[in-house]
Amino acid sequence: SSGLDSHSVPPPGGAMTTIGSHVVPTDQLQGALFDVDGTLIDSMPFFWLQWPIWGKLYGLTITEDDFYAYSGWPMPDILRDIYERQKGEKVDEAFVEKLLSDYKVIHERRMREVAAPDPIAATVAVARAHVAAGVPVVAATSGLRETVEAHLKEAGLLDIFPPDRIVTAADLPPGRGKPKPDIFLRAAELIGADPRRCVAYEDAEAGLQAAWRAGCQAVDVRDFEGYPCPPALRRAMEKERGRRAWLQEEANGASASLPAQGS
Repeated sequence: SSGLDSHSVPPPGGAMTTIGSHVVPTDQLQGALFDVDGTLIDSMPFFWLQWPIWGKLYGLTITEDDFYAYSGWPMPDILRDIYERQKGEKVDEAFVEKLLSDYKVIHERRMREVAAPDPIAATVAVARAHVAAGVPVVAATSGLRETVEAHLKEAGLLDIFPPDRIVTAADLPPGRGKPKPDIFLRAAELIGADPRRCVAYEDAEAGLQAAWRAGCQAVDVRDFEGYPCPPALRRAMEKERGRRAWLQEEANGASASLPAQGS
């Protein structure tokens, strides 16, 4: 068997939540695709603290609830959306580059000053179990590549996620990041896998939607035992799970296993 045996994954009882009805049979599994921030690495609290600092540069107010609502989005898309919503004006790509450049200055300073975030043990155990079972793994992340590689290295995970097994939003055309499916399609392509025969592990609504649209089995790691879940994240989860309109497509007759891949 190319997949995991029943003892390799988190135990049942809410520990492994598949979103939608598409489940890849163990003996058909061709790849395991992992988000990084909030999935493999407990970096979300680390990142949150720098958002209000960036916001002050532009007279923008950002709450912790705002932060978790944007989970999974590529950073340029987040900064653009915050600015445009609060200022009531559209900005061009050059201005978005400036927003991102200012953010990176703050981010890089904090990277030097603060200890690297810890790995999330339950998800790392799943990733290593996949590797042990001979299932190729790929990281598919909206994070900035330099940061992702540094955090994976600090967490001792570059052995299974080397740079050539990491796909970031910056590797895609502009505007094609999560919740669009492209990053998971690219990650599956990297290992020669059919995305419908891959399982994707995510902590963010945008990422779960992207994985589902790519045709993958989408697993919400926030239900794993011992997952670090601050109150603001719990509030975001309750809101997201309450609406989840994109999943209604399946209930209305669309197939999760055969999605419209370009949507």
